[in-house]
Amino acid sequence: MSHSPTQSTSFLHPTSPHPNVYPQLILLGDSITQLSTLTLTARLSEWYSRRLDVINRGFSGYTAPMGHEVLQQFFPADSVPSQTVPRVQLMTIFFGANDACVPGHPQHVPLQRYIASLKDMICHPALKLHDTQVILITPPPVDEYQLGGRDRTAEHTAKYAHAALQVGRECNLPVLDLWTVFMRRAGWTEGSTSALAGSKDAPRSEVLGELLEDGLHLATEGYEVVFCELVKVIEQELPEQTPKRLPMVFPDWKDKLGIQP
Repeated sequence: MSHSPTQSTSFLHPTSPHPNVYPQLILLGDSITQLSTLTLTARLSEWYSRRLDVINRGFSGYTAPMGHEVLQQFFPADSVPSQTVPRVQLMTIFFGANDACVPGHPQHVPLQRYIASLKDMICHPALKLHDTQVILITPPPVDEYQLGGRDRTAEHTAKYAHAALQVGRECNLPVLDLWTVFMRRAGWTEGSTSALAGSKDAPRSEVLGELLEDGLHLATEGYEVVFCELVKVIEQELPEQTPKRLPMVFPDWKDKLGIQP
């Protein structure tokens, strides 16, 4: 999905005809994204200051099929980057927490449809038009002790996290495997046959209690982990997309005044 700039995308270069249109990083997801305005969104905005506009497009309660539907509405396929239409340079796709509701719940999305919807978003013509680099984020684990009800289970959510990771591998995309990151912090090891942390079949996890605010949504500490891990993914797999490798949209003040270093 990642493409190298060509002459057809010369608007990316600071000497292009439209050098003062900020490229964008869009955070697309459900309520976990929507509620990140003061945490993840703010940290990324600071990190990419003067280089990318960070746009929060989180939709509370949405599933991956709903995400694909709304993507086509706010990101139409004919939106050619121009002097007035900024290029969407990066996009995170972060769905699955609602899709993973147990069958019978109104938000439940069958696993294969969830997978297909992720691929539909990744392959959307608008993203190809903008040469958008996608980063997938898997749904985090849930904590059944905090949730109380049985709408979501640790085991069922794990299937959707693993599916999102597999989609990323099949599509050759960088993936922030948030499920594994949280679970390892909670003491889980790959290949373990023990009950999953977060399940009521396992002892209550103090770590998940700190990372999750209510068993589903992230606490401030959880968002801090997402930011640090996302930065790590970008630095390791997309070094050309780090702030130090991206030009400022407007010149430094010393350049404006002609001051030599």
